[in-house]
Amino acid sequence: MRAVRFASFGEPADVLTVENIPAPQPGPGQVLVRVQVRPINPSDLFVIRGLYGALPRLPAVPGFEGAGVIVGVGEGVTDRTIGQLVIPMGASGLWQEYVVVPAARAIPVPEPIGDRQAATAFVNPATAWLMLTETLRVEPGEWVLQNAASSVVGRHVIQLGQRLNFRTINVVRRREVIDELRAMGADEVICEQDENVVARVHALTGGKGVRYALDSVGGASGARLAASLGAGGIMLVYGAIAGESLTIHPGMLLFRSATIRGWWLTHWFQSATPSQVQSLFDTLFRLIGDGTLSTPIVAEYDLADVREAVREAERKTRPGKVLLVG
Repeated sequence: MRAVRFASFGEPADVLTVENIPAPQPGPGQVLVRVQVRPINPSDLFVIRGLYGALPRLPAVPGFEGAGVIVGVGEGVTDRTIGQLVIPMGASGLWQEYVVVPAARAIPVPEPIGDRQAATAFVNPATAWLMLTETLRVEPGEWVLQNAASSVVGRHVIQLGQRLNFRTINVVRRREVIDELRAMGADEVICEQDENVVARVHALTGGKGVRYALDSVGGASGARLAASLGAGGIMLVYGAIAGESLTIHPGMLLFRSATIRGWWLTHWFQSATPSQVQSLFDTLFRLIGDGTLSTPIVAEYDLADVREAVREAERKTRPGKVLLVG
């Protein structure tokens, strides 16, 4: 089978290769999945660069997320069938043609979803949903402040705000996305190149600041979100795309009793029970199926063209996912 691999950490377009390696075979209790679609996520690229929180032993196959069809079942498997579209969870890397996973970790996909939305149903939608509903427990009518609002997670936050009746203040770097975000339901959009984010947030909230903030950037952008928190506010840091330190004045934590904490999807899945994982996917599939959540797809590349695909994923000229197919 074809597999995308890297033998050293570095720039993805430099270190990724496409190799022919033996295809795995399912053992007892396992299924063999022919992976059809795989999105390129920022977390995948951080792993390839050696900058992620958990790194594989090299050489390795990247890819946290994807969808495919079951083409083989091992002894004792009775609840999964050949031809079933699934999301294979916990595979060692999905940028290859075949993977083997325990049958219980092959999440069946409802037929109306399709393989493109199924392939992108895990990392970004789950991150947005769990942060908002399980960790923060955002109440209707409250403000949620976020940066990188034009990212896929940022768009999911806006979409969920419409569904769950909370309001969003969305910080972006490029003014050309403002009208697009407003059209999809963003309540307020701030271009941090043009405005004082903290002053605008305090004006919108009557000087109180916000109760909830989501930071996926770090650096100066994350610090501005933290400075916009009100008394007892909480900010979740779930990304660090700026690659810069997040500097917080201690007085903010001391006198406002604000909380800054990290949030990582991997930690949630490590502690979740199988029933909790299935319940999460049931919810996400329902939200995707009724149109609440949708992931834009901007380009598709064959596995053989992975180097061009990662270049396209990092150009960031259009919001959405670049897919590896085949």
